[in-house]
Amino acid sequence: MTGIGVRKATAADMALLTNTLVAAFEDDPVMRWCAPSDTRWRRAAEAAFAAAMRVTYLPKDEVYMAEDGLSAALWAPPDKWQSPASEVLRLLLPYFRLCGSHLPRTLRLLNTMEARHKQHAEPHRYLAFIGTAPSAQGKGYGTSLLSAMLDRCDAEGLGAYLEASSSRNEALYFRHGFEVVDEIRVGNSPPLRPMWRKPR
Repeated sequence: MTGIGVRKATAADMALLTNTLVAAFEDDPVMRWCAPSDTRWRRAAEAAFAAAMRVTYLPKDEVYMAEDGLSAALWAPPDKWQSPASEVLRLLLPYFRLCGSHLPRTLRLLNTMEARHKQHAEPHRYLAFIGTAPSAQGKGYGTSLLSAMLDRCDAEGLGAYLEASSSRNEALYFRHGFEVVDEIRVGNSPPLRPMWRKPR
């Protein structure tokens, strides 16, 4: 598929994009290690993604979407990817409702991710989440969303950083110039691979 329109999302798009992200991440190995209960996922994933967008990503003004809402990318601008303690506290309840007794290991994973991320001191954009509804996967949505921001990174001379949570996603990122720089595991978690892309 070609010609997929991409635009910046607003608060009015949050419900649509929340549904898209819930569907996109339902089978994600790392996400489901954090929240393995199907019952909790069905009941709480929507609220957790909505909280992340409302509290952290929409205020950064770097949430992008396909015009039809079937794909979304949540970015953080340079030097604004770390969440202050006030944001973390506002997310704890929806994350607990999603993860339940697995919240402590989820927080250990998030802390490890942050520590590894800090090793990249140069200014860059951070891709926290990108997801496409299952019905639209393999049709160019991820490529369109990535290209829109990576072209901007290149024009601004900025790197880009993300953590790949599956081999399928990793292959997409490779095609766009990302390289694996590390591997994160916490306990018996699936591998999470930080990836870095130099500007072109």
